[in-house]
Amino acid sequence: MYRYAEYPALPGGCQASENLSMEEPLPARPAQETQPVGDVPFPDNADHGIYIEKQVRVPTFTMSYEHFHPYLEIFYLQTGSCIYYVRNTLYHLTAGDIFIVAPGDSHCTQYEGLVACERIVVYCKPEAVSSHFWLAHPDIREKLARSGKVVLVKKGKLLMEGLLCRMLEENNLPDEYSYEFLTLLTMELLLCIKRGGIFVYEQIRNNSSISMDIEEVLHYIAQNYALPLTLEEVACQISLAPTYLSRKFKKVTGVTFKEYVNYIRIRQACQALLTTDDSITKIALNCGFNSSNYFKDIFRKINGISPRAYRKQSKSYSFANGPVKPAFSLTGAEHTYSEVSL
Repeated sequence: MYRYAEYPALPGGCQASENLSMEEPLPARPAQETQPVGDVPFPDNADHGIYIEKQVRVPTFTMSYEHFHPYLEIFYLQTGSCIYYVRNTLYHLTAGDIFIVAPGDSHCTQYEGLVACERIVVYCKPEAVSSHFWLAHPDIREKLARSGKVVLVKKGKLLMEGLLCRMLEENNLPDEYSYEFLTLLTMELLLCIKRGGIFVYEQIRNNSSISMDIEEVLHYIAQNYALPLTLEEVACQISLAPTYLSRKFKKVTGVTFKEYVNYIRIRQACQALLTTDDSITKIALNCGFNSSNYFKDIFRKINGISPRAYRKQSKSYSFANGPVKPAFSLTGAEHTYSEVSL
């Protein structure tokens, strides 16, 4: 049975900021990509609407053009680093990151670093996935309608690589059951991204680009939210002064460093409440809180409901009637999403 997790909105909202300048210059874009080349056809050997491929790129490889297509692209960088350009916005990707390319968005990549870059890409037509799945998970459908970077938590990265390996096997060595397996594995892949992925655009104000040092901070928090984290420690990790990082982080995200860490921890706690039978105290500790009482206070402050009530409410879910969203308003949250059809 599908279970539905309603994640908290980021405190302080994600409204567009005025006159937000970036300290670091943007890398040079590929020289020949002034105009998108147009619609890229779906591979001929993927009539069922799902295709997966693995390629190795040398660090000097640059895609010399932008392209777009009417199907979803899920890009997973297994090794190396690269820059992803989508609709005049750039994102830095390192090993273990995912990039979602929404249907119709023009994009290209530029690889960098000193080691070969291995990437696995899943191409999927939305109609290839069961309509019942989209009905049960409207939040996934909504997120996939917008291009953006996804940072995986450690457990999510392990699950992702295992899933992609299985999908490659079904794609490259097909038999009469491969179509059904690829469809099921694609739905599992999307659920894995939902459970273990943090969408960067959830946290960043509307802006033309994200500076690399802030991306490093977001990545570090995503990987280490369960540990005691301080502004000073994270600033040391990326060689910035704590006061400078504090100002810049608030300027880019709209919230303080501590508010953001609590947001990520509560987000993961929401998932744990719905997918495990762990006690609330254990979930609090696993998500980086050293006090269950403090965890409950922060949870209620962000979600307007206690952890116990949140878990109890999820049990009223009925597949026939669709997912039941928590019956509360998110206090202090100015940013909301509207459903977008794929």
